[in-house]
Amino acid sequence: MPGPSTPDGDRENPYSVEAAEPLSRKKKILLGIGIGIGAVAVVAVGGLLVRLAQKNCATEEVETDKSLDARVPTPAELEFAAVVSAAAESVGKIMRVSTSDFTVEAKIRSNSGRGTWPAYFEFDEETGHCRYSHPHRGATAPLFFIEEVQRRLSEAAAV
Repeated sequence: MPGPSTPDGDRENPYSVEAAEPLSRKKKILLGIGIGIGAVAVVAVGGLLVRLAQKNCATEEVETDKSLDARVPTPAELEFAAVVSAAAESVGKIMRVSTSDFTVEAKIRSNSGRGTWPAYFEFDEETGHCRYSHPHRGATAPLFFIEEVQRRLSEAAAV
């Protein structure tokens, strides 16, 4: 019974692969030149598109509201930011933190060490309680970070 891979030519094997002939030195050089020209063309077209976008983009001076730019953090917010930075240094997986008022955005190193993921914390100024969110259920680094911040806040309040 002839199958799809029989040599008599009744049917072709859809899974067969023919060995390709190795490229000659001349073909390799021409292929390299073609790839190089293609890359230059892509860069040139990309640069042209950027210049066209800049040309078509209207530029005008806009005055910002000085009261928004001039907001100075309160001493409590500055102390909170210092406590958060110190707590982040003591928790190994916390890569970076940024504070605004009494909220914190943190980048936490993944278990593999190849990436980071975000976590958001909102601390109550009066009680120190925290609401938080992050994408990984069961992650312990955010909990260690919260405990460390709360411990340092209570120590600062005791002084």
